[in-house]
Amino acid sequence: MEMELQRQTLEGYRLVFDSALTQEETLECIVPDALPDVARIVSAAGRVVLKGREAGAGTLRLSGAVTVNVLYIPEGEELPRTMEADLPFQCTKDDPHLNDGCQVQASAYVIFADARAMNPRKLLIRAALSFQVQAYERELREVTCDASGGQEDHLEKRFVQCVDWSAAEVIEKSFLFSDVLRPPASRPFMEELLYCRIQLGAAEAKAIGKKLICKGEFHLSALYRNGKDLLSAGFELPFSQIFDLEQPMEDCEIDLHVSVSGMQCTLQDGELAVSIEALAQTVLWVRRSLTLMSDAYCTNASLEVERAPCTLCVAAGREERRETARQFCESGIPANQVLDCFAAVESLECNQEEETLRCAAQIRVEILYLSEDGALCGVGYTIPANCELSVPKGANCRCRCVPTGEITAVPVTGGLEVRCEVLFSWVTTREERVPCVLGLKQGAAPASEMPKPSLVIRMIGEGETLWDVAKSCGATIRDIRTVNELADENPDSGTLLLIPTRRN
Repeated sequence: MEMELQRQTLEGYRLVFDSALTQEETLECIVPDALPDVARIVSAAGRVVLKGREAGAGTLRLSGAVTVNVLYIPEGEELPRTMEADLPFQCTKDDPHLNDGCQVQASAYVIFADARAMNPRKLLIRAALSFQVQAYERELREVTCDASGGQEDHLEKRFVQCVDWSAAEVIEKSFLFSDVLRPPASRPFMEELLYCRIQLGAAEAKAIGKKLICKGEFHLSALYRNGKDLLSAGFELPFSQIFDLEQPMEDCEIDLHVSVSGMQCTLQDGELAVSIEALAQTVLWVRRSLTLMSDAYCTNASLEVERAPCTLCVAAGREERRETARQFCESGIPANQVLDCFAAVESLECNQEEETLRCAAQIRVEILYLSEDGALCGVGYTIPANCELSVPKGANCRCRCVPTGEITAVPVTGGLEVRCEVLFSWVTTREERVPCVLGLKQGAAPASEMPKPSLVIRMIGEGETLWDVAKSCGATIRDIRTVNELADENPDSGTLLLIPTRRN
């Protein structure tokens, strides 16, 4: 009778691609006939829409457009105007692990945008983009949990208890947020809207049964005109979304990211009508307790055992930490009043040494302000933000950094005192290779002319376990412990043991 292995299938997703990509787009643009000539460019602000995300045949393809709003002073006028231009983009990346079955999660943001006047009617517009991309592939793994059949009463089996974390679900949901916003009572009436900026604030998710509840908020800032006065207003926009899950997952780790994929802001009778297209992307990690059959032998016959290491994720976690970056930034034109601040991550470098991960981010801060003589000015700075994290020994770590909370710039002598809060979040995983039985083939009982001794004296070698001794002698661990009155399952090397052998 042949032996039959009892197998268990582990379902989940495997991360096959994880990268941060950057790309720069430029466009020569003619000033529309409806707008006056350009005398001086103040600043430029961009927002990106990611329209296509696909992987196949070893290539990742991203496509979309970045919309740049150029704020400028016209010739012969004092008040600023806004000009809008769209820059289409395509971004590709080759990697052999990418295929048609990959589920791609991606987000895009504008690091900075600027514009230069080639003449009063023609501008050169530039935008630097950053993409965070992960690709997951569906994975089915089979492990052996037990064996039955054959000479089962003479079969000794070794089991190991272990834990496996896996990405059980990789899901996303697009949603629309819309509202009509009114400036605070202390702020003047909105006569003309110049531009709007948006940034994600705090966001969190929690699984309850077969539902995933996602909550967060957007920070919206608007620059507008009232008569000859330039003013800014800030709004907090809370949102919540519910995902449907395939199965209950209340005890899980959730990796969540929310990105803005589109925005429209229009002025209606002094009120701001806002429509935001957003995409919430999540990866849910679940913990499974497993019993694996790692080895076997037979006490009365030869047994061929095929084994192979099984890679298990024995630990997974997601944590985050807020850090504040502060820096004095010189300004050529002294600032009197700051109207708007915006920040984006220009670069992020991570170095892992044993149980410490050191992250160094460069934050690009764009500031719009009024000078002491009332001139509108725009300036950009890069300031550092650092974070030191503790990670489990031997763990792999993926880190992300995003600006969050309020970004402030205070005029001081000689420049601006800039303060920016950033959120470092990281996902850690630790893998182990656990031996697992793949196949058993039982042979005939060994022929012997001499009678088999009932007892054998055997010394435990260096690095040997009681399982190794019992297997080499064709005995059982229980019989060895009983005869030698062993209380410890792992006696010291050099210990002499009486090994009772079983007679056929």
